[in-house]
Amino acid sequence: MKSSRFSRSAIALTTLALAAAAIVAPVAAQSPSAPAQTGAGKTIKIISPDYAAQPAAKEAIDDFTAAATARGYTVKLVDTASDNAAINGELQTAVSEKVDAIVTAFGTPQEFGEGLAAAGAAGVPVFGLDTGGVVAPTLVNVTTDNKYLGEVSAKAIIDGLSGVSGPHTVAIIHYDPFDPVHQRAEAARAAFAAAGVEVIENTQGDPADSTGFAHQTALDWLTKYPAGQLNAIWAGWDASALGAYQATQETGRTDVLITGVDGQDFAQAEVAKGGNWIATVRQDWPTIATTLTDIIDAHFAGTDPTDTTVYVPAILITKDNAKAGN
Repeated sequence: MKSSRFSRSAIALTTLALAAAAIVAPVAAQSPSAPAQTGAGKTIKIISPDYAAQPAAKEAIDDFTAAATARGYTVKLVDTASDNAAINGELQTAVSEKVDAIVTAFGTPQEFGEGLAAAGAAGVPVFGLDTGGVVAPTLVNVTTDNKYLGEVSAKAIIDGLSGVSGPHTVAIIHYDPFDPVHQRAEAARAAFAAAGVEVIENTQGDPADSTGFAHQTALDWLTKYPAGQLNAIWAGWDASALGAYQATQETGRTDVLITGVDGQDFAQAEVAKGGNWIATVRQDWPTIATTLTDIIDAHFAGTDPTDTTVYVPAILITKDNAKAGN
């Protein structure tokens, strides 16, 4: 009987001890679940002419690389340093490397015919990351509605000039060889024409030296057009808008309004000051990157999108919502 009572006592004490330990011991923190490793064992090759040359391209590619890597894909990058023609050879190299997928990021796919044909013949799927259109065998291009970017950035100038006595004038920096920027400029011109704003300069920028070229061009314009004769400069991308803005600051011509597109950090920092760089339009690169990764996942699971172009909404950035610089 003693033995039985001892056993029951021991069990009771043990139970109490375990209960006390459960009360005292901290609950282990639950870490967020890791993304499903849908890309494990698969390699994606990114080919771009603009990674080093354009801040927006670098941000977009870095965001996509992070999103894809988090899901287990091995991601490789080749930057052809503003050489669109060189992408053909890089596409063929990617095919010979037997990568599982290719992403053409930015650039002008109308110039990638030979390389895209090699990918198509080898059955390597090709996807676009804000590239200049969809050329077979590219399955889809994930981008922003560039007509909207042009319209909304132009409207910021039109609204900004509402209190300025007319006639109103604007100078444009565009780049027709890259279709997204071409679409922005076409939409901006249409918006200006509808509002009665005269385009007095229409100059093609230089993506290889966006800021430097725009800076010198704007200095020339500011010399050519005294105060009151040029009301605004519309630039198709922020790196060019920065050069134009710098010119207005150096010459004291802060009466000239500036807008850009891309919503880069340096652009937002200036817009936040409430000066004459009045707006930029933010392309939502994190969402674009995640959307493209989702599409690649779905492709390998056997489903492709019905539309060859997928648009991710953009955000107008003004002094009211701009991210100030550090």
